[in-house]
Amino acid sequence: MLKKFGLLGFSIVGLLIGCSEDSSSGTDAPVAETPSSAILSSAATVPDVPATSSDAQTTSVEGSSSSVTTPVDQSSSTPVEVGGFTPGAFTITATPDSNGFYEISEVYKAVPDDHKIVFVIRHAERQKSEGQESLLTEDGVAQAQALGQRIGPGEAFYYASTDFIRTRETCNNIAIGRGESAEVVTWNGINGDYFFRVTTDSLDAVIKSRGGSWKNISQWAYGLKISNAYVARLADGLFYDLFERGAQFVNEVVLANMGSWKRVSFLATHDVLIEPLVVYASNRQVDVNFSVSGRWVNYMTGIAVIVNPANEYILLPVRSYDVGWMVYVPMEE
Repeated sequence: MLKKFGLLGFSIVGLLIGCSEDSSSGTDAPVAETPSSAILSSAATVPDVPATSSDAQTTSVEGSSSSVTTPVDQSSSTPVEVGGFTPGAFTITATPDSNGFYEISEVYKAVPDDHKIVFVIRHAERQKSEGQESLLTEDGVAQAQALGQRIGPGEAFYYASTDFIRTRETCNNIAIGRGESAEVVTWNGINGDYFFRVTTDSLDAVIKSRGGSWKNISQWAYGLKISNAYVARLADGLFYDLFERGAQFVNEVVLANMGSWKRVSFLATHDVLIEPLVVYASNRQVDVNFSVSGRWVNYMTGIAVIVNPANEYILLPVRSYDVGWMVYVPMEE
């Protein structure tokens, strides 16, 4: 059955992914309201109904040295337990915004020195797509450096990215902002197709003619009925289960490898990985549900995996921009 699905599956993934990294653009984000301090902890149970927000705002946002290593990489769809890590119940004090996101530098400063942190984020704002060669915009460079400045100098970080200029330069510019000279590791283990059963060679090489990618992906991520009948008929062959695959990513991609990284790590990747990761990490409580509210993960939005000395971990949805979401604005060809 998989062999019969091959070419058709490639076309469907093109339908789903084609507009994601190649069609995003935007203006400066509106500033989100910031409520009083909250306590961060791991998500509890999977909600029966995905949470969405009715107050979606209408304004949109949206090489250097590298080396190649081969961390632990798993292709199985079955999550595994890694090295005694368990979902934690510990808490840290931080201030969330009204959308449920936590600002990256604030999380970094709130986490005790004996805890480890891995930030998995989307790259900064980029220019019109030229495949792997797309550069960051001037704003994207400035925004990445600004994050590094907010974090501040000090301990050396570990940086890894996909084999795209925009992800590598996001890491480099975060490091520049910190006054750090970074070696960015190129790692295919964080490519954007992790939640898809049908892989592609490049996020920018898939078929784009049908469109509709963000809507279909968000419907799947939030457990909604997929409105595109063509995609819905083949959904089981296209998508992994969100929560099983999300747990697998945390265990096999992050936790299994972080022992060889530094105390703080940045992994820069793409929106079609970050979208489901944010939904998973927030237990469907954060609204990036494009099919309902028009929201999609913003540049430099992602998740934080925080591990305490007892090898307990929590997951947090995080952002660098003023808000963690953007509204889709077509990019001119």
